This record gives sequence, structure tokens and C-alpha cells, in this order.
Amino acid sequence: MDHTQPGADPGAHAEELPLDEAIGRFVQSKGTVGDSGRYARDSRRLLERLTDEDEDGYLAKRGVTTVEDLSVRILEGWAQYLDRRAQAREQQGEPHGITGTTAWQYYYRIRSFCEYWTERDRFEENPAEHTRVRSELPSQSMGARGDGQQFWTPTTREQIVRWMDWYFDAGLDDAQGWVTPEGAARERALIATVAYSGARGAELFRDSDNDRRDGLTWADVDFEDGMLTVLGKSDEWEDTPLFDAGLTRLEDHYRRQNPGGEDWPVWVTRHLPTLYQGAKGIDGVEDGDERLTPDRVLDIYREHGVAPPALSIGGARRVLRTHSEASAITEDGEHLKLHGARRGLGDELYAEEAETAQDVLRHESIRTTHESYADRDKGDLRDRGEEILDR
Repeated sequence: MDHTQPGADPGAHAEELPLDEAIGRFVQSKGTVGDSGRYARDSRRLLERLTDEDEDGYLAKRGVTTVEDLSVRILEGWAQYLDRRAQAREQQGEPHGITGTTAWQYYYRIRSFCEYWTERDRFEENPAEHTRVRSELPSQSMGARGDGQQFWTPTTREQIVRWMDWYFDAGLDDAQGWVTPEGAARERALIATVAYSGARGAELFRDSDNDRRDGLTWADVDFEDGMLTVLGKSDEWEDTPLFDAGLTRLEDHYRRQNPGGEDWPVWVTRHLPTLYQGAKGIDGVEDGDERLTPDRVLDIYREHGVAPPALSIGGARRVLRTHSEASAITEDGEHLKLHGARRGLGDELYAEEAETAQDVLRHESIRTTHESYADRDKGDLRDRGEEILDR
């Protein structure tokens, strides 16, 4: 094999590691991780199938026998193979091919395997993480029955957050009059928090139909532990993690917003009639107050120690849709939606470890998590059954 390709670091060890030995050690390390050993069992089955010459496994067919053989080029070709199988399902229906969701499940397991050996210096960088590999994977919706549910892929999540970083950088440029640093930081933090928390829109933004859901406040944000306290679906207060990519951008927004108190909403509404109406309701503020302007209205709230109204769910949806359309970053040609971020994050976590997905999404039962991602397992179910019957 050509070890000059990106990903492999053959100089890190005197001897190359056979794939069968590497698979055994990887699976053993996982133990009972992920639904009482299910993750380990399914990972072994996929990896061994890829390397089984009798089953014409993809890797075996291409002479891949060691960990070091797993280059970006090899994995890029494998991703293209998964895409062809998903195209077959899309065009011919069941039982042909696999769904796009199943293709991504296979990818997650290979990525995890490569990451395990990257951490043990078999690769300089995880070859499965390369954009050339990920860009060849099919859409998760391919070959599946449409249910109107959107799932952001990891690529979509990363792309929209990178777009928001560019948007923020533009706001720092004084020559750009169409966006301020404060406004750009606010919208960047909004999308990054949606993307990396797994929180529902109704838990982050104001719901005009529910007085208890008045938007996340700074008192609900624990920067030290990286946690948000939200009013969950059960109407109970729950803690949910905000991962680093969201947390760092939220911290920058906090510094630039300079809230008047911890009871201030994380995202204050920009709807001027709502802000003016709220300000006029404060004792001592009259209709003709000279501060009832876009640039100064928040000074009234600060002076009187009153929290301004929070951004509504509808307002958050508009922010996300605006940037989705401006960046042309969509999911299956459809503009990005709030619920797609939560489902996509849960989908990626579920592929690695069902219990982690359950905890992050705050499902009371692991059964709820399984039901939420039932389509992810369907593609593997027939293969597992065939394997049992062939014994």
C-alpha cells in the first residue's frame, strides 16, 4: 500500500498492526459501552465484514490488511461505495442497497475505530475525519421514507458555524456597515448554541403561548461547567450540556452584550415595538422619552434594573433561516431548522453510544432514544438477522 497518503504515519511504530488484531483490541476497549455491549458487537460485525475475503469485504478486496493501510484515499473510495449503495436504495427501493442513515452509521463506527488508533499514534490525523471522505457520503435522508424530520449532518453543523464565524469577522471590520460586532456575536452564539447543546427551541427562546417559557437567561448558564439549565419538555428544570464549540461563542456574546443583570435573556429581542412597549411599561418612562430609539432603548432597561423581553422562537427561526439561505447551507435542499440541529446531534451521539445520546437529549427512558432513532437501526437489522440465520 502507498503510505505516503494523508492519514498514515508508518514511522510511529516499527511494525505495522494487522487489522484483525486492531479490531479485536478496539472492540475489547469498548466493552459494554453503548447499550450493554451492543455498540461493541455491531462495530466488530461491521469491521470484520469489511475485512472478510470470503464475503468480498470492501477493504479485503483492496488489499487493506493493516491499520496503516487505512488512508484517506481508501476511505474516500469506501464513502463513495456507501453513496452508490444509498443511490441503489433511492432508485430501486427495498431490499436494494442501504439508506443514507445506515451509511452514516457505518461511517461513525469506522471513524471511531480510526480515532482509537490515532490516539495510539498509528495515524498523525484521523483519516476518516478528512473532508474528502465526509463529502462523499450520501444524504441521511436518501432511500428513507420521508417523515418531515430534518437531521443536521456533522458537516452541516460545522459549515453553518464556520459561516457564522465569517459573519462575525465581517462585523469586526469597520468598513462593513451592515452588521455590528455585537449583533454578529449574538447571532453566532445563537446558532452555535442550537448546534452544540441538543436543547429544544422552546427551551432556549420565548414562547408567546407559554408564560413559563420566557427564554434562557444568563442565570441559567454555567460557563464553568459548560451547562445550561432549561425548562424541559416535562415542565421540570433540567441541566443540559453545551459543548465547547457553542460555549466559547456564547462567552463572547456575553462579554459584548454586557447584560444589566443575570436575569437578562441570553438573546434579547430585536423587535423594536416589543422593546418600546416593554420600556413604556416601566415606572417613570413616558412615551416621549428620548431614549426610545434603536440604539438607546436597552439603556432604559439597564437604568431601571428591568430585564428586556427575550427573542421569540419565531425570531430564532428567522435568524437561522436567514443565514441558511445567505450561506446556501441547507439540509437536503431545505433551509436549516431548529429541530434539525437537536436531531442531528443526537443522531451522531447515538451512533457512538446510545446512553450518551439519552443523557444529552434528556430522554427519561433509553427506549425513547431508540424509538427516536429507529430508522438508524433498520438498515442493520436485516444484516444482523441474515448473519444469525447463516450460522
